[in-house]
Amino acid sequence: MVVMAGKALLFSNFTRFTPISTSTLARPMSASATIHSQAIRQLLHLSIDPQIYSSSSIQVSPDSPYTSSSSPSCDSTGTSPSSSGSDSMICSVLCMHDFISDDEAHLSFSKNEILDIIKQEESGWWAAMRRGGDTIAWIPQAFVKPLERKMAERLLNVREGLRIYEYEAEQLYVSAPISRIPYEEGHTSVLSFPNVPEGNASQNISDQRRSGRPYPPPSPATPMPQPPPPNILPTLSTNKSTPPTPKQLDTFNSPQIRGTPSSATRRPLPPLVTLSEGSVGNDPFVSPDTKRRDEKIKKLTGCDEALAFLNAVNPPWYLKPRYTDKIQIDAEGKLISGTRIALVERLVWDIIPSAKNLRQNVRDNYERMFLTTFRTFMTPDDLFDMLVDIYRMPYPENLTESEFDEWRDRCLQPTQRHILVVFTMWLEEYRLLEEEPYISRRLMEFLGLIKQPSPLAAPAQGIIDAIIRLTFETSPQATSSPTDRRKKHKSLKNELLSLQPSDVAEQLALYEWKYYIKITPQDCITQATQGTCTRSKAALTAFCSTHDKVAAWVTDTILNNHLLSRRSDTVDFWIKVAEKCRNLNNFASMSAIINALSSTVIKRLSLTWLHVGRRNTLETLLKYNEPSGGFSAYRQLHLHAINAPCVPFIGMYLTELVHIKDQYSDEAGRVSMVQRQRWYDVVMIMLQSQANPYNIVENDTMKFIQNNLRGWTATKDWQAKFWSKSSEVQKSEREKADIRKGLEKAGF
Repeated sequence: MVVMAGKALLFSNFTRFTPISTSTLARPMSASATIHSQAIRQLLHLSIDPQIYSSSSIQVSPDSPYTSSSSPSCDSTGTSPSSSGSDSMICSVLCMHDFISDDEAHLSFSKNEILDIIKQEESGWWAAMRRGGDTIAWIPQAFVKPLERKMAERLLNVREGLRIYEYEAEQLYVSAPISRIPYEEGHTSVLSFPNVPEGNASQNISDQRRSGRPYPPPSPATPMPQPPPPNILPTLSTNKSTPPTPKQLDTFNSPQIRGTPSSATRRPLPPLVTLSEGSVGNDPFVSPDTKRRDEKIKKLTGCDEALAFLNAVNPPWYLKPRYTDKIQIDAEGKLISGTRIALVERLVWDIIPSAKNLRQNVRDNYERMFLTTFRTFMTPDDLFDMLVDIYRMPYPENLTESEFDEWRDRCLQPTQRHILVVFTMWLEEYRLLEEEPYISRRLMEFLGLIKQPSPLAAPAQGIIDAIIRLTFETSPQATSSPTDRRKKHKSLKNELLSLQPSDVAEQLALYEWKYYIKITPQDCITQATQGTCTRSKAALTAFCSTHDKVAAWVTDTILNNHLLSRRSDTVDFWIKVAEKCRNLNNFASMSAIINALSSTVIKRLSLTWLHVGRRNTLETLLKYNEPSGGFSAYRQLHLHAINAPCVPFIGMYLTELVHIKDQYSDEAGRVSMVQRQRWYDVVMIMLQSQANPYNIVENDTMKFIQNNLRGWTATKDWQAKFWSKSSEVQKSEREKADIRKGLEKAGF
C-alpha cells in the first residue's frame, strides 16, 4: 500500500507539473493505452485540476499551429484560464476604447485597462470587475477584446499606455502565414482533455459567495453602446498600380507664379479621343469581375439600397480619386488642407450620384468657396491646365469589359460633365472674362475639340455661345427712374435744413447701394491677402471712401453754421437722418453719421449740445458702433436684416479677413482650406444683401447729395481744417457764454 501510494503521488505530480512537448502532442495515443490510463486514474482516485487545461479540445495539425498567443473567445459555458485563479471568472479582457457612463450598473473604464469577466449576457453586456476590486458592474462587449491567460499575464507587465500596441503586434504576428510542414500521418492527431461540467446559476452564486465577491447588478436594459468610429484619415490604396500623373504636373507644383501666357509659350491642346467599348480588349490578365460581388450582395441583402450604400462608402479601386492621399480631413469629414492638384480633383470628381444627392449642399459650398479663393494659391492658368488634364484622364489598366463600362459611366463621363459645369460657373459667376480674358481664348480652343459623337458636344457648344454673348454684350442702358409723385421743392438753395430727413436717408441708401453692388468677392479676398490698392478692387475702395465722405459732409454742415441755434438744429437733423437710415437698413450711412456726431471736433461744442433735443436717440444709436465684442450689437442688427434690402457697414468684416490671414497659413506644400473657408464665409455675409435691391425713386435730392460729397474727393487735409474750425466755434461759444453770465448777474 505504501508503494502504491508513492506511485500515485509521483504520477499525480507528473500529471500536474510535467510540461507536454509538441512532439508528444502530435504522437497519437492508442486505444488500449487510453483505457489503461483511465483505469489507473480510477484506481488511484487522482484529482486532476481542470484549470491547467483548456475546456475545449486542443487540436494539433499542420493547418492550425498551436500557439498561446491566439485570441480566445469568452464562453459562459466553460471557464477559461486566468491569472486570478478564481473559480467564478470566465476570462480577462483588454479595454480597446474608453467607456464613460453615469449609470451605477455600468463599469466605466479607460483604454488599455485589463478587466476580469464574471458573467456574460447574450445581449452583449458582460459583468466585469477590476483585479483586486470588489465592485462588479456591466461593460459593453464591443469595447473589449478577450485575452488568453498567458497574454493577460504578459500585458500586465507592459506599461498601460502600450498594451493595445503590444496586443495588436502579437495578433499581427500570429496571423502571419507560415509554411506547412507535411506529416507522415495522413490525419490530424487530436488530444482531448475532459471538459469542465457546466455550472448552473445556483452553483455560480455559491462560487461567488465562497470567494467573497458581491453579486453582479441586474442586466442593463439600456441600448448597447458602440465604440467610436476610427478617424477618417487619407489612406493610399495598395491594391492597384499608381495611375499615370497628368502631363507636365511638375509645372503645376512649382511655387513660382507664372504670368500671362503668350501664344508662343503656352502648351498646345492635343486632340481629344472619344472612348468607346472597343477601346478595351479582352485581356486574359484582368482583375476579378465586380458584378460577382454585386450579385452576392444583392443575394444576401435582398435589396439594391445595400449595394448602393456599399458603393458610396467604398467604391472599387478604379473609381476612387487618384490623389486622396494628398488631402487631409478631420474626424468629422471637414476638409483641412491639400495639394493643389488634389483640391482640383476634389472639385470635379463625381462618381457616386447617390452620395452627391445626400451631400449636395456640401459640394455646392466647396465649388463656390474654391472658385472664390483659388486665386490666392494658384494662377488661373494652373487651374485651367489641371481641369483639362483631368478631363483627358487615361482609363485604368487591367479592367474587364464590365469594369470599363462602369468606370466610363460612373467616373469618366460624370467627371467630364462636372468639369464643363465648373467652366460655366467660372465664366458666368466668377469674372473669367473680366479677370482673365486670355483664358477665354484657351477655353474656346479646348471646347472646340469636343465634337460629336461625344455626349458633351452640346454642353461644350453652349459654353462657347456664352463666351461670345458675354464678350460682345453691351451694357444695358440705364432705364429712367419712375417719376417722383411727391411734391417737389421749389428751390433747394443748397440749404440742408430745407430737406426732409426721411428723403435724405432714402437717397443716401440708394447712393450707397450703387457702390455696394459693384463689390465682388475677389475684391474682398484681394484686400485681405494683398492689402494694397489695385485695379481689381477699385469698387471696394470707392465704397469704403463713401463712408469717410459722408462723415466729412456731416461735420462740415455743423461747423460752418455761425448761429448757435442753426448748429443745434443741424445736429438734430442728422440724428433724424441716422435713425431713418437704421430703419432702411443702410448701416453704412448710419455708421458714418454716428462717427461724425461722436467725433471730438463736434463733441467739444458743449453749448451746442445743450440745445440738442434728440440726444437720447443718439445714445441708442451709439451702441451699434461700439467695438466691444467684435461689434456684437451691430452684427445682430445686420443678421436680422440680411435678407432684406440692406447696405452693411463692412469695416469690421474687412478687419476680420486680415485676422484670418494671420491665424492660418499654408504649410509643407499644402493649401490651408480652413483659412479659405473662413474667408468665404465672411465674404458671403458681407455681400449677401446684394441680391435685394431698394425700391426707391431717385429725385433731386440725389443731385444735392452728389454735389456735396464730390467736393471731398480732392481734399486731403480736411481733418486739420475741421480741428481748426472747431476751435474757433468753441471759442465763440465760450465768449457768448461769458456775456450771458454777465448779463444774468446784471439783472438783464
